[in-house]
Amino acid sequence: MFYGGGDRGKIVESIIRGIRTDEPVLFVHGERGSGKTLLSLVLSDRLKNRYNTIRYDVPEVSESLLLRHLLIELCPRKADLISAEQAQLGASTESTNTAVIALVNQLCNSSTHRIAKPFVLLLDSNAHVDEKTRRIIEQLVSVRVAGHAIFHCVIFQRADAEESKAARFSQATPAPTNQYWLRRLTLAEINEYLQHHMLLFDFNQRDLFSREMAYFMADRSEGVFRGINKLARDAFTIANLESAEKVSMSHLLMAGLPQKPEASGESGFVVRHRAEVVALMGLCVVASAAAVVFFVL
Repeated sequence: MFYGGGDRGKIVESIIRGIRTDEPVLFVHGERGSGKTLLSLVLSDRLKNRYNTIRYDVPEVSESLLLRHLLIELCPRKADLISAEQAQLGASTESTNTAVIALVNQLCNSSTHRIAKPFVLLLDSNAHVDEKTRRIIEQLVSVRVAGHAIFHCVIFQRADAEESKAARFSQATPAPTNQYWLRRLTLAEINEYLQHHMLLFDFNQRDLFSREMAYFMADRSEGVFRGINKLARDAFTIANLESAEKVSMSHLLMAGLPQKPEASGESGFVVRHRAEVVALMGLCVVASAAAVVFFVL
């Protein structure tokens, strides 16, 4: 399911090359829905034969949480150096230093004369990686065995929409060799992306999405993977409900309709003064009946 367009394939190859040349820490930036998690899974699969990959995919990250996770992965017998409670609330400086020493010793002892299988940490979190956590990572990637790094790290960081848009026009200013941006897709790349997925789904429907449909999806999603996938999925759902043989532009238009706005928390005047309105209406009915009786008599 991995689409290598939009420079994604080049980024994967560059990251693997950087790890093999002992680049200490690599960073991958991308907005929400840009494919960071999928890229980390692809990297894990590509590296699994030559490296021990450790994926840390959590909403939050901190110095204590990362240390406990690494203790469990690298030296489980010493996992209690950072308890689950300490990982959540924050460990003391003494506990943190003890845990780092244990991890460094484990890395040094993992191979005496030659590196059999180095470790690669793929850190994928929505939260920002603070300075304390970075210092821990820097200490671990600095460990050398037989002149080579035994521990590598790739950090996936979320960027905001404006930063992601700017990345498309940043070719004039080359980024550092350890920094990679997952930019938004162009119209041509969206067309390729849709065809790529349809080839995997059904070869006979590889040209299901016309250029007009791709243009519509590009306009609605602004080139973000998550938006493209949602539009396509919703269009297929609508077509299935109508028992249609294939997705059409009308299904896509329905899928792209704006969501119904949520009802306001504030009630209307009649609802807020229901009792008074009912009483007033009752009084009007009584007054009308009395007037009719008066005129009849």
